[in-house]
Amino acid sequence: MPRRIAQARRDVAMVAAGLRGVRPPVTVPRRARRRASALEARPLRVEAVVRETADAVTLRLSDLRGVPITFHPGQFLSLDVSVNGTRHRRAYSLSGALGAPPQITVKRIAGGLVSGALVDGSRAGDVLQGFGPSGRFGFEPDPAAARALLLVAGGSGITPLISVAESVLAMEPGSRVTLLYGNRRAEDVIFRRRLGAMVARFQDRFRVAHVLEETGGDLACTPGRLDAERVRERLQALGLGPELEVYLCGPTGMMKAAREALEAEGFARIHEERFQRPEARSTIGAELPRRTLSVSFARGETCDTVAVAPGQTLLEAGRAAGLALPFSCAMGGCGACRVRLTEGQVVMEEPNCLSPEEREAGQVLACVARPLSPAALELP
Repeated sequence: MPRRIAQARRDVAMVAAGLRGVRPPVTVPRRARRRASALEARPLRVEAVVRETADAVTLRLSDLRGVPITFHPGQFLSLDVSVNGTRHRRAYSLSGALGAPPQITVKRIAGGLVSGALVDGSRAGDVLQGFGPSGRFGFEPDPAAARALLLVAGGSGITPLISVAESVLAMEPGSRVTLLYGNRRAEDVIFRRRLGAMVARFQDRFRVAHVLEETGGDLACTPGRLDAERVRERLQALGLGPELEVYLCGPTGMMKAAREALEAEGFARIHEERFQRPEARSTIGAELPRRTLSVSFARGETCDTVAVAPGQTLLEAGRAAGLALPFSCAMGGCGACRVRLTEGQVVMEEPNCLSPEEREAGQVLACVARPLSPAALELP
């Protein structure tokens, strides 16, 4: 039996005995726990509020502690927002380019309690509680790179993609970017002036093709919805071939249609950013055990076992016990807290950012996973 598995089982047995009131023998050595901070948010001051459209605002931010907000284009911040005395956590993409003041852009969604509060109620001087930056979408620009990128955005899906586009164009002089951007009307186009300025600045290295369901304004566009047929038409009209690397972000239906069209045309390098909506996530409660369970965390030859109280997530229990578990957004949207389940059962809040391949490999997200039985986990 491998040493770490044997150690894990001994630790599980010891914790279980402790829960029954049996104290471990004095000959069992106790290792000092690694110190780790709690799940603390970073305080973010709203320096300015910029109205983008009737339903979207950009919040320019700074960390009150003076800690730089470092990120790569495509990442997001998670915010804890109090609405009517209840705390809600939401994720919003960083929409600024590298080197510019950090900012997020929020669009009001139908029935969106938090987005409505931020769009209508945000003021300069407000302090928000944030986590991150987080996320695996996007990349760090490389001045030596010469990329050919296609960005496909629908509505507020432009928020991470404009950060990617502007950062790449400014830092990679050999790269070219094409943006295919769908909206209902010209008035709904977020960052319209900024996109126009980018076209003028980067000239033949940046192209924008707008697709609008309702025409009649002064914005040059292709009429219609950004569906599979329209994507195929634009690919052909713009002379875009499958050698391009593609980044998608927008409503689920749009992304599904765009991927269908791209794959039919032979595009293979396709990356997606899917916005998670915690308010639509499944709830966990009735199926959870009403007793404390023991869970072990193994990394290499080291194994720690902790007690997980009813309702606690794996991340909450591990961090409370002093384990240095990785995490970032703490809401199932970034994957930073991924661990591999090797024994036992857990249940996760859905939907979350895990891919089918990651699930098949036994990966779980510690921040939204709760044990159904004693379990063993392997840390990366």
